[in-house]
Amino acid sequence: MAHSTESDLDDASAHDASAHDASVRDAGEATRRRQLFPRPAHSILTRTGGFLSGFTHSLQPYSGCQFSCRYCYVREMTVQRANPFGLPWSRWLAPKTNAPELLWRTARRGGLEAARIFCSSATDPYTPAERKLGLTRGCLEVMARHPPAALVVQTRSPLVLRDRAVLARIPHVLVSVSLPTVDEGVRRLMEPDSPSVARRLDALARLRRAGLRTQAAVAPVLPGDPAALARALDGCVDRVVVDDFFRGDGAGGRRSRGALERLRAAGYERFAEPGMAAEVARELRRHLGSERVLESEAGFNDLGWASSV
Repeated sequence: MAHSTESDLDDASAHDASAHDASVRDAGEATRRRQLFPRPAHSILTRTGGFLSGFTHSLQPYSGCQFSCRYCYVREMTVQRANPFGLPWSRWLAPKTNAPELLWRTARRGGLEAARIFCSSATDPYTPAERKLGLTRGCLEVMARHPPAALVVQTRSPLVLRDRAVLARIPHVLVSVSLPTVDEGVRRLMEPDSPSVARRLDALARLRRAGLRTQAAVAPVLPGDPAALARALDGCVDRVVVDDFFRGDGAGGRRSRGALERLRAAGYERFAEPGMAAEVARELRRHLGSERVLESEAGFNDLGWASSV
């Protein structure tokens, strides 16, 4: 199946093209130094369990990642420890060049109809390389023709705006954008190669105006003013999921030791201890309403918005 290009979008605009270029610039010179290892995959859907028990499969168009979030738990998992490239996490990316074709084969067999898919749990489907490669876009095109029972697209990149017309053709989809803080200084400390807070908020607002369900993933909670976070999110999202290092990394915080040490060294000791997610969630509920604010595993797995699930 051929990959679609940006020219296929009904609502493509010069403004969007400028935003896409900015997304690449935000990643900076460090991203351009990272190495790509394109290769075909044997499969594209992976059975889920554990933290994502409400989903049947995860979908990873890429192995590895180009965003060097200091708290990323995946750097402590097998996908990094067993990578054959001998490079640190965020220094390599292996695009699965046949991802849309593999998903198309599954769809033709009827394998998507009952699937509840999380895209993605161990990479960002809108890593900067996606702008040119279009593997995530190709997978979305398959699911627009053969919709799954539920699809969550999890990203931190405004590049997702490029695909909002395709996403709008998938009946049961939610776009979740990572926004652990609205403090830009903290963002630079913990997510140095990621898009700015302002651009993520703009992406959420524009996705919602386009009629898509939106979610902010305040996960893990990073230092910042919860009231300011609530004000920033109020008009942008349908709901918020809050999590911390200790529940969210799947290992009681052990996979997040480096990030916790960085926070303590920067003077943010309170945010390096258990309990901050619950505290922030309470403040968000006070501003946004209890029905819009969920927590941790139960929140991510709440698929009540997908009526057919």
